[in-house]
Amino acid sequence: MRWGRYLGCAVSAVIIVVIAFTLRGEWGKVGESLRGFDPRVLGPAVLLYLCGFALRAVRWQCMLAPLKRIGFNSSFVVVMIGFMANNILPLRIGEFVRAWALKRREGVSGSAAFATIVVERVYDGLTLVGLFVFVLIFSAASPEVKRYAALSAPVFLAAYGMLLYAAFHEERASRFLKRLSGLAPRAARARLEALVDAFIPGLRFLSSWRSQATVVALSLATWLMEGCVFWIVMRGFAMEAPFHAAFFTLVIVNIAIMVPAGPGYLGTFEAAAVVALAPFRVPDSAAVSYILVVHLLQYVSVTVLGLWFMNASGWSLREIEEAGKE
Repeated sequence: MRWGRYLGCAVSAVIIVVIAFTLRGEWGKVGESLRGFDPRVLGPAVLLYLCGFALRAVRWQCMLAPLKRIGFNSSFVVVMIGFMANNILPLRIGEFVRAWALKRREGVSGSAAFATIVVERVYDGLTLVGLFVFVLIFSAASPEVKRYAALSAPVFLAAYGMLLYAAFHEERASRFLKRLSGLAPRAARARLEALVDAFIPGLRFLSSWRSQATVVALSLATWLMEGCVFWIVMRGFAMEAPFHAAFFTLVIVNIAIMVPAGPGYLGTFEAAAVVALAPFRVPDSAAVSYILVVHLLQYVSVTVLGLWFMNASGWSLREIEEAGKE
């Protein structure tokens, strides 16, 4: 995992250097833009952002129901701890931390919990692609951006199809994955087969179309809330960009942070926003000022709350980091 930490930090460092070079001579404009920001929008933006996490917690409850019915409190606490870990650890290790934390709190199999997180990410991807297609109707995105959307949609659809098949045909999926595990070194085969047995049950909620409809609705509501956070901060800068520019930026940023990077997606988050706002004729300096506030707002609110829940649960940062390596 150490190589992954170095790789992620290297990616972030390179992107930050590129941004700094691009804005050479314009940092005064960045500061001027920040001084003109209206801080009164921060309260509503943070509140709306955290409400989105409450919806994520409810969505995860629905996905975990076939395994165990857990309370909203447990779901919300674990979700916040997981996203906090993504902020302070590289390579989205927080996804593994979430599975570990749920196992510690509720006794749910870590592999099964991780399966629900994998499905959650697929739903997020499909929702973002759907929003992207809708936004493209109103915006003049570059051919490269449109091509990226055209390529990402089949990937998420294919992943969804495979997971759906596994949910309806558990035994076949289990046999297939165990055959694949036979390609692994002999010492690892037994562990991989045990992981398959624990992973497949985490997909069971997909066999209920009612549960899927609930998850789709919650996914859409979650991302609409986050898009509104991007728009509220735009209003704080009195930015002359249309409403859909906020959602366009949201989608591009969240696709970009899938790239391995340092803790908190530093660098990739900012670079993606500069690219996303360019078609709306937002100067690079104004785009950087704007996205720095959005990123700081998200980072601080999630990290502080996640650390508070971690301490209240009796865990340490060392335990969280070790959990991500397992």
